Amino acid sequence: MTFVNLRVLVIAMVAAGLAAQETPRPNRVAWFEGFPEPLPEGVRELALEATSQMLRPDLERSGDGRSFARLDGESWQFTGDWAMQAGSSRINVRMRVASRSGGIADQAIWTWHQMFNMLQGGREDAPKNRLAYHLERDGRVIGDLSRPGVALMDLDVAWVRPFGTADAGGRLGVSVQLPTGKQADFSGSGGTDGLVGAAAWKRLGRFKIFGQAERVMLGLPRHSPLRAVLAETSFNRAWASAAWLGEGPGLVGGMGLEISLSYAGSPYRTGLPRLDRAGWQQHWTLRHTRLPRWRFGVSEEAGTFTAPDITAYVAYRFGQP
Repeated sequence: MTFVNLRVLVIAMVAAGLAAQETPRPNRVAWFEGFPEPLPEGVRELALEATSQMLRPDLERSGDGRSFARLDGESWQFTGDWAMQAGSSRINVRMRVASRSGGIADQAIWTWHQMFNMLQGGREDAPKNRLAYHLERDGRVIGDLSRPGVALMDLDVAWVRPFGTADAGGRLGVSVQLPTGKQADFSGSGGTDGLVGAAAWKRLGRFKIFGQAERVMLGLPRHSPLRAVLAETSFNRAWASAAWLGEGPGLVGGMGLEISLSYAGSPYRTGLPRLDRAGWQQHWTLRHTRLPRWRFGVSEEAGTFTAPDITAYVAYRFGQP
Protein backbone atom coordinates (compact mmCIF):
# COMPACT_ATOMS: atom_id res chain seq x y z
CA MET A 1 0.00 0.00 0.00
CA THR A 2 1.39 3.38 -0.99
CA PHE A 3 1.78 6.29 1.40
CA VAL A 4 -0.98 8.21 -0.41
CA ASN A 5 -3.44 5.31 -0.13
CA LEU A 6 -2.57 4.83 3.52
CA ARG A 7 -3.22 8.50 4.18
CA VAL A 8 -6.61 8.30 2.42
CA LEU A 9 -7.52 5.27 4.54
CA VAL A 10 -6.61 7.05 7.77
CA ILE A 11 -8.65 10.14 6.83
CA ALA A 12 -11.63 7.91 5.95
CA MET A 13 -11.43 6.17 9.32
CA VAL A 14 -11.29 9.51 11.12
CA ALA A 15 -14.34 10.78 9.23
CA ALA A 16 -16.24 7.59 10.02
CA GLY A 17 -15.37 7.91 13.68
CA LEU A 18 -16.62 11.47 13.80
CA ALA A 19 -19.96 10.53 12.29
CA ALA A 20 -20.31 7.42 14.39
CA GLN A 21 -21.96 8.74 17.55
CA GLU A 22 -23.55 12.11 18.25
CA THR A 23 -22.40 14.15 21.20
CA PRO A 24 -24.68 13.50 24.20
CA ARG A 25 -27.38 15.92 25.19
CA PRO A 26 -26.41 18.49 27.84
CA ASN A 27 -27.49 18.13 31.44
CA ARG A 28 -29.66 21.17 32.19
CA VAL A 29 -30.59 20.12 35.72
CA ALA A 30 -30.82 23.09 38.10
CA TRP A 31 -27.91 25.55 37.85
CA PHE A 32 -25.62 23.51 35.62
CA GLU A 33 -26.35 25.25 32.30
CA GLY A 34 -23.72 27.89 33.00
CA PHE A 35 -20.97 25.27 33.03
CA PRO A 36 -19.07 23.84 30.00
CA GLU A 37 -21.02 22.00 27.34
CA PRO A 38 -20.34 18.28 26.67
CA LEU A 39 -17.34 17.40 24.51
CA PRO A 40 -18.79 17.65 20.97
CA GLU A 41 -18.47 15.34 18.01
CA GLY A 42 -17.01 17.96 15.70
CA VAL A 43 -19.70 18.41 13.02
CA ARG A 44 -21.87 21.31 11.88
CA GLU A 45 -25.24 21.20 13.55
CA LEU A 46 -28.14 23.38 14.66
CA ALA A 47 -30.38 22.51 17.60
CA LEU A 48 -33.40 24.04 19.29
CA GLU A 49 -34.47 23.03 22.77
CA ALA A 50 -37.24 24.15 25.10
CA THR A 51 -36.81 23.58 28.85
CA SER A 52 -39.19 24.05 31.75
CA GLN A 53 -37.68 24.05 35.27
CA MET A 54 -39.04 24.47 38.76
CA LEU A 55 -37.57 24.03 42.24
CA ARG A 56 -40.09 22.88 44.86
CA PRO A 57 -41.24 25.94 46.86
CA ASP A 58 -40.98 24.02 50.15
CA LEU A 59 -37.27 23.33 49.50
CA GLU A 60 -36.16 26.87 48.66
CA ARG A 61 -34.44 27.58 52.00
CA SER A 62 -31.68 25.58 53.66
CA GLY A 63 -32.17 24.12 57.13
CA ASP A 64 -29.70 26.56 58.68
CA GLY A 65 -31.35 29.51 56.95
CA ARG A 66 -28.12 30.62 55.23
CA SER A 67 -29.12 29.76 51.63
CA PHE A 68 -32.16 30.64 49.57
CA ALA A 69 -32.78 29.50 45.99
CA ARG A 70 -35.70 29.91 43.62
CA LEU A 71 -35.70 28.23 40.22
CA ASP A 72 -38.82 28.66 38.12
CA GLY A 73 -38.94 29.47 34.42
CA GLU A 74 -38.85 28.39 30.81
CA SER A 75 -35.99 28.62 28.33
CA TRP A 76 -35.90 28.35 24.54
CA GLN A 77 -32.32 27.84 23.46
CA PHE A 78 -30.71 27.87 20.03
CA THR A 79 -27.40 26.01 19.78
CA GLY A 80 -25.09 26.22 16.80
CA ASP A 81 -22.01 24.04 16.27
CA TRP A 82 -19.44 25.09 13.67
CA ALA A 83 -16.58 22.67 13.05
CA MET A 84 -13.50 22.63 10.88
CA GLN A 85 -10.85 20.04 10.16
CA ALA A 86 -7.39 20.46 11.72
CA GLY A 87 -5.30 17.60 10.37
CA SER A 88 -6.71 14.39 11.79
CA SER A 89 -8.58 16.33 14.47
CA ARG A 90 -11.46 18.79 14.59
CA ILE A 91 -11.98 22.22 16.12
CA ASN A 92 -15.57 22.83 17.23
CA VAL A 93 -17.11 26.17 18.27
CA ARG A 94 -20.47 26.03 20.06
CA MET A 95 -22.60 29.15 20.41
CA ARG A 96 -25.78 29.26 22.50
CA VAL A 97 -28.47 31.93 22.59
CA ALA A 98 -31.31 31.52 25.10
CA SER A 99 -34.66 33.27 25.46
CA ARG A 100 -35.76 32.95 29.09
CA SER A 101 -39.20 33.82 30.44
CA GLY A 102 -42.05 32.52 32.57
CA GLY A 103 -43.22 30.53 29.56
CA ILE A 104 -46.56 28.91 28.84
CA ALA A 105 -45.94 25.24 29.62
CA ASP A 106 -46.72 25.09 33.35
CA GLN A 107 -50.46 24.50 32.97
CA ALA A 108 -49.96 21.87 30.25
CA ILE A 109 -47.44 19.95 32.38
CA TRP A 110 -49.67 20.19 35.45
CA THR A 111 -52.67 18.86 33.48
CA TRP A 112 -50.63 16.01 31.99
CA HIS A 113 -49.50 14.85 35.45
CA GLN A 114 -53.05 15.11 36.78
CA MET A 115 -54.46 13.02 33.91
CA PHE A 116 -52.10 10.14 34.69
CA ASN A 117 -52.21 10.56 38.48
CA MET A 118 -48.49 11.39 38.66
CA LEU A 119 -46.71 13.47 41.29
CA GLN A 120 -46.66 17.20 40.56
CA GLY A 121 -43.33 17.69 42.30
CA GLY A 122 -44.51 20.88 44.00
CA ARG A 123 -45.96 22.55 40.90
CA GLU A 124 -49.31 22.92 42.61
CA ASP A 125 -47.68 25.25 45.16
CA ALA A 126 -45.87 27.54 42.68
CA PRO A 127 -47.37 30.38 40.60
CA LYS A 128 -47.79 29.37 36.97
CA ASN A 129 -45.76 30.98 34.16
CA ARG A 130 -43.37 32.70 36.57
CA LEU A 131 -39.76 33.66 35.80
CA ALA A 132 -37.74 33.62 39.00
CA TYR A 133 -34.13 32.46 39.04
CA HIS A 134 -32.55 33.56 42.31
CA LEU A 135 -29.71 32.29 44.50
CA GLU A 136 -28.35 33.89 47.65
CA ARG A 137 -26.07 32.91 50.53
CA ASP A 138 -25.87 34.70 53.91
CA GLY A 139 -27.89 37.56 52.43
CA ARG A 140 -25.52 37.99 49.46
CA VAL A 141 -27.17 37.63 46.04
CA ILE A 142 -25.19 35.19 43.89
CA GLY A 143 -27.40 35.58 40.81
CA ASP A 144 -30.85 36.82 39.86
CA LEU A 145 -33.05 36.69 36.78
CA SER A 146 -36.63 37.93 36.94
CA ARG A 147 -37.04 39.92 33.71
CA PRO A 148 -37.64 37.98 30.45
CA GLY A 149 -35.01 38.46 27.79
CA VAL A 150 -32.50 36.96 25.37
CA ALA A 151 -29.00 36.11 26.54
CA LEU A 152 -25.79 34.99 24.87
CA MET A 153 -24.51 32.04 26.89
CA ASP A 154 -20.84 31.18 27.41
CA LEU A 155 -19.01 30.16 24.21
CA ASP A 156 -17.36 26.71 23.95
CA VAL A 157 -14.28 25.97 21.83
CA ALA A 158 -13.23 22.31 21.67
CA TRP A 159 -10.47 20.19 20.14
CA VAL A 160 -11.59 16.65 19.29
CA ARG A 161 -9.49 13.70 18.09
CA PRO A 162 -11.51 10.66 16.90
CA PHE A 163 -10.25 7.13 16.40
CA GLY A 164 -11.66 3.86 15.09
CA THR A 165 -14.67 3.43 12.82
CA ALA A 166 -18.41 4.03 12.85
CA ASP A 167 -18.94 0.56 14.34
CA ALA A 168 -16.23 0.60 17.01
CA GLY A 169 -14.25 3.63 18.07
CA GLY A 170 -14.12 6.69 20.22
CA ARG A 171 -12.84 10.24 20.62
CA LEU A 172 -10.69 12.25 22.99
CA GLY A 173 -10.73 15.98 23.48
CA VAL A 174 -10.49 19.13 25.53
CA SER A 175 -12.76 22.16 25.64
CA VAL A 176 -12.52 25.74 26.88
CA GLN A 177 -15.61 27.77 27.76
CA LEU A 178 -15.17 31.52 27.35
CA PRO A 179 -17.09 34.00 29.54
CA THR A 180 -19.36 35.55 26.90
CA GLY A 181 -22.33 35.12 29.22
CA LYS A 182 -22.96 36.73 32.61
CA GLN A 183 -22.66 35.06 35.98
CA ALA A 184 -25.14 37.49 37.52
CA ASP A 185 -28.07 36.15 35.46
CA PHE A 186 -26.92 32.51 35.17
CA SER A 187 -25.97 32.75 31.48
CA GLY A 188 -22.38 31.81 32.34
CA SER A 189 -19.95 31.07 35.15
CA GLY A 190 -18.12 34.40 34.96
CA GLY A 191 -14.77 32.72 34.31
CA THR A 192 -12.86 30.72 31.71
CA ASP A 193 -13.69 27.07 32.33
CA GLY A 194 -12.42 23.84 30.80
CA LEU A 195 -12.95 20.13 30.51
CA VAL A 196 -11.21 16.97 29.35
CA GLY A 197 -13.26 14.07 28.07
CA ALA A 198 -13.33 10.76 26.27
CA ALA A 199 -16.03 8.71 24.53
CA ALA A 200 -16.29 5.19 23.10
CA TRP A 201 -18.91 3.20 21.18
CA LYS A 202 -19.49 -0.30 19.86
CA ARG A 203 -22.07 -1.66 17.42
CA LEU A 204 -23.57 -5.08 18.06
CA GLY A 205 -25.89 -5.95 15.17
CA ARG A 206 -28.75 -3.48 15.31
CA PHE A 207 -27.72 -2.29 18.77
CA LYS A 208 -25.10 0.29 19.67
CA ILE A 209 -23.73 1.09 23.10
CA PHE A 210 -22.00 4.37 23.95
CA GLY A 211 -20.31 6.00 26.91
CA GLN A 212 -18.71 9.39 27.58
CA ALA A 213 -16.94 10.69 30.70
CA GLU A 214 -15.63 14.17 31.49
CA ARG A 215 -13.84 16.19 34.14
CA VAL A 216 -15.06 19.79 34.36
CA MET A 217 -12.79 22.49 35.81
CA LEU A 218 -14.07 25.95 36.72
CA GLY A 219 -11.72 28.91 36.35
CA LEU A 220 -13.59 31.38 38.51
CA PRO A 221 -12.25 34.87 39.23
CA ARG A 222 -10.84 35.32 42.73
CA HIS A 223 -13.77 37.43 43.89
CA SER A 224 -16.51 35.52 42.05
CA PRO A 225 -19.79 35.40 44.02
CA LEU A 226 -20.06 31.71 43.08
CA ARG A 227 -17.18 30.89 45.42
CA ALA A 228 -19.52 31.52 48.35
CA VAL A 229 -21.70 28.55 47.35
CA LEU A 230 -19.12 26.12 45.93
CA ALA A 231 -17.36 23.35 47.80
CA GLU A 232 -14.96 22.71 44.92
CA THR A 233 -14.16 24.00 41.44
CA SER A 234 -14.14 20.70 39.56
CA PHE A 235 -16.54 17.80 39.15
CA ASN A 236 -17.28 14.77 36.97
CA ARG A 237 -19.95 14.08 34.34
CA ALA A 238 -20.84 10.91 32.45
CA TRP A 239 -23.32 9.54 29.91
CA ALA A 240 -24.22 5.93 29.08
CA SER A 241 -26.62 4.96 26.29
CA ALA A 242 -28.00 2.06 24.33
CA ALA A 243 -29.55 2.49 20.88
CA TRP A 244 -31.72 0.41 18.54
CA LEU A 245 -30.70 1.29 14.98
CA GLY A 246 -33.31 1.71 12.27
CA GLU A 247 -32.86 -0.13 8.97
CA GLY A 248 -34.67 0.38 5.68
CA PRO A 249 -37.11 3.07 4.51
CA GLY A 250 -40.23 1.68 6.21
CA LEU A 251 -42.09 3.75 8.78
CA VAL A 252 -41.54 1.24 11.58
CA GLY A 253 -38.42 -0.56 10.37
CA GLY A 254 -36.57 2.69 9.78
CA MET A 255 -37.18 3.97 13.31
CA GLY A 256 -34.26 4.20 15.71
CA LEU A 257 -34.34 4.88 19.45
CA GLU A 258 -31.52 5.81 21.83
CA ILE A 259 -31.96 5.90 25.60
CA SER A 260 -29.32 7.66 27.68
CA LEU A 261 -28.72 8.19 31.36
CA SER A 262 -26.54 11.15 32.33
CA TYR A 263 -24.82 12.04 35.59
CA ALA A 264 -23.39 15.38 36.71
CA GLY A 265 -21.60 15.80 40.01
CA SER A 266 -22.37 18.97 41.91
CA PRO A 267 -19.68 21.44 43.05
CA TYR A 268 -22.19 23.26 45.30
CA ARG A 269 -22.36 23.36 49.08
CA THR A 270 -25.39 25.39 50.07
CA GLY A 271 -27.35 23.17 52.46
CA LEU A 272 -30.03 22.81 49.77
CA PRO A 273 -30.23 19.13 48.75
CA ARG A 274 -31.35 19.91 45.21
CA LEU A 275 -28.25 21.99 44.49
CA ASP A 276 -25.73 20.01 46.52
CA ARG A 277 -26.44 16.50 45.29
CA ALA A 278 -25.47 15.03 41.94
CA GLY A 279 -27.90 15.50 39.05
CA TRP A 280 -29.34 12.66 36.97
CA GLN A 281 -31.22 12.93 33.67
CA GLN A 282 -32.77 10.52 31.20
CA HIS A 283 -32.66 11.27 27.45
CA TRP A 284 -34.86 9.64 24.79
CA THR A 285 -33.82 10.31 21.17
CA LEU A 286 -35.67 9.27 18.00
CA ARG A 287 -34.22 8.95 14.49
CA HIS A 288 -35.44 7.60 11.16
CA THR A 289 -33.59 6.45 8.06
CA ARG A 290 -35.78 8.74 5.93
CA LEU A 291 -34.51 11.74 7.93
CA PRO A 292 -30.84 10.87 8.44
CA ARG A 293 -29.80 14.43 9.33
CA TRP A 294 -32.50 14.92 11.99
CA ARG A 295 -33.00 13.74 15.55
CA PHE A 296 -35.80 14.47 17.99
CA GLY A 297 -35.89 13.90 21.71
CA VAL A 298 -36.95 14.66 25.23
CA SER A 299 -35.00 14.80 28.51
CA GLU A 300 -36.29 14.68 32.05
CA GLU A 301 -34.84 14.39 35.50
CA ALA A 302 -34.21 10.78 36.47
CA GLY A 303 -35.09 9.83 40.02
CA THR A 304 -37.14 12.06 42.30
CA PHE A 305 -39.29 15.08 41.48
CA THR A 306 -37.48 17.35 43.93
CA ALA A 307 -36.81 19.82 41.11
CA PRO A 308 -38.94 18.95 38.07
CA ASP A 309 -37.46 19.80 34.71
CA ILE A 310 -38.26 18.63 31.21
CA THR A 311 -36.64 19.47 27.86
CA ALA A 312 -37.79 18.82 24.29
CA TYR A 313 -35.27 19.24 21.47
CA VAL A 314 -34.74 18.88 17.74
CA ALA A 315 -31.36 18.88 15.96
CA TYR A 316 -30.32 19.08 12.31
CA ARG A 317 -26.90 18.05 11.05
CA PHE A 318 -25.24 19.53 7.96
CA GLY A 319 -22.87 16.59 7.49
CA GLN A 320 -19.11 16.73 7.46
CA PRO A 321 -17.84 20.34 7.24
